[in-house]
Amino acid sequence: MKTKQMTSRKLQAAATRNKIYNTAMKLIRKKGFANISVSDICQAAGVSVGTYYHYFQSKNDILFEIYNKGDNYFDQQIKTNLKSADSLGKIREYLNAYIEFVTTNGFDMVKHLYTSENKLFVAQGRAMQTILRDLIQEGQAKQELSAEMPPGEAVDFIFVILRGIVFDWCLKEGRYDLKSYSERFIQCICSYLAKKAL
Repeated sequence: MKTKQMTSRKLQAAATRNKIYNTAMKLIRKKGFANISVSDICQAAGVSVGTYYHYFQSKNDILFEIYNKGDNYFDQQIKTNLKSADSLGKIREYLNAYIEFVTTNGFDMVKHLYTSENKLFVAQGRAMQTILRDLIQEGQAKQELSAEMPPGEAVDFIFVILRGIVFDWCLKEGRYDLKSYSERFIQCICSYLAKKAL
């Protein structure tokens, strides 16, 4: 009996946490992250401020949660489902998945995340960067990729380009198709990483 109660409590806690998070996401899409408060989130979710702080330490924790979900998605879905046989093909799939992930979140959400105040982009040890670094390291070890740039440096190089593309898309109010626009940049990245013929 006690085990069932613990399980239902955990389920209820997870449901409440998800409700708060999902409500916050709707408000961010509608008004922007800077234009909402914890009180706004609580009122819209129908929970007390105390309940909010039971699950999240601050409003910024909502941003951390967005990035945690992104990292979990790449770790659990993308990493295990790369189909290409060669390293360059896997990296191309990964880069396309990144752009797809951004567009799935929608322009209104993304424009509030791509700011100079958001230091989560450069946080060390995140799954998105780690997965890409491992792909590059593996490709270099197999001599399928150029070793001109160490894996960590290559990851930084790639993410500067990816963030730049998305930031430009945000600056231009999402007026162009990000997937189509990013194709030539992804091709340039892959060309640079490719093993150079002797």
